[in-house]
Amino acid sequence: MEKEDIISIAEGLKMIEDGVEKIQGVMRERKIKSIADVAAELIPIFKEYDDSLTDSIIKRLG
Repeated sequence: MEKEDIISIAEGLKMIEDGVEKIQGVMRERKIKSIADVAAELIPIFKEYDDSLTDSIIKRLG
């Protein structure tokens, strides 16, 4: 790996960390205990817009 690769990976990891912190913050505020609970709320919303998107999310969370 080259220096640019390592920097790109580090930047990607930081984005993941920021995303996880954001998700955890919302879960704490809403007193949501699990990702399954989040999915239970998100899936009906996605279902309204796109069944194929819902199927993809269900497969990833399942």
